[in-house]
Amino acid sequence: MPRHLRYQPTAWSTHLVTTRCTQGKGLLCPSPELNALIAGCLARSLDLCRDEIKLHHHAFMSNHYHLLLSARCAQARARFMCHLNGNLAREVCRAQGMSDHVWEGRYASHVLLDDEAVIDAYKYIFKNSVKEGLVAHPREWPGLHGWSQLCGGQALVGEWVDRAAYYYAQRSQRGRALGLEPFTRRLPVTLCPAPCLEGLSAEELARRLWGLAEDAVEEGAAQALLRGEGARVGAARESAAAALEPMGAAAVCAQPAGRPRRLKRGARPLCRAGCGRLWREFLEGYWAFREAFQRCSGRLRAAVGCGGRLPAVRFPEGGVALFIGSRHMSTPRDP
Repeated sequence: MPRHLRYQPTAWSTHLVTTRCTQGKGLLCPSPELNALIAGCLARSLDLCRDEIKLHHHAFMSNHYHLLLSARCAQARARFMCHLNGNLAREVCRAQGMSDHVWEGRYASHVLLDDEAVIDAYKYIFKNSVKEGLVAHPREWPGLHGWSQLCGGQALVGEWVDRAAYYYAQRSQRGRALGLEPFTRRLPVTLCPAPCLEGLSAEELARRLWGLAEDAVEEGAAQALLRGEGARVGAARESAAAALEPMGAAAVCAQPAGRPRRLKRGARPLCRAGCGRLWREFLEGYWAFREAFQRCSGRLRAAVGCGGRLPAVRFPEGGVALFIGSRHMSTPRDP
């Protein structure tokens, strides 16, 4: 099945982004060291894209993570996710002593078209770690979870290590005597309210988010109970009752990071909306966008095939020029 194009109908659209670890491995299994690495990468990516990305909520599980964010445009979202996933993968490999793939593939992202979809995304992220039966409440999750900032009042500060500067410093005798501290910056991970919540005062926003979190936790606990009962039909009463209890933070951290897990695959929708009209309008815009993209792609393939001068294609109209490697598309091909 072909991949969906990255399409954003309007500026500052809100998205629910999901990235999964390869083979369902728990490569993001919470630990103090890994939590600091994740916070540092996230803080640095937000700092670089401060005028283009607004982060509203997040949850980092053992084998995947979710972000609720608003992006100025599709290119800004791509730059942010490229920096975050690229640097986080390198830090995870360095911490785990591995040199394999970290992510299952490219990140999944769908647009949230109305306030109802945004609120559902808030609740869905709040439920993470509870609906799986891992902990009884998000406050108990040993990894990074937006509940601590949105409802717990805790600040999240990441430590970003400039590996490039450290690498070049090691090439001199004086630099080799330095540790990582001179190349480490402390950066905050700031969460902004979603567009549908921006008009609320600080007290109203806190009450609203607290109510969403508590409702989500109740729903997540019910889902975990149903999942546990369904998976343990026919088991001994004592063992079934014990298994229905949340796993707990200590057991979560003790899980092996490199063990593959079979994950349930679901559909990846292009968008979410409570209003059918918005959903239909989005799909009409997406198919028009895809048709225009295919026309431009056909022009480029035809120019490459005949060996002539490549056309200067800008897509979408008024957007940035396309590149092949380091050469602009309007430059002639090398013989």
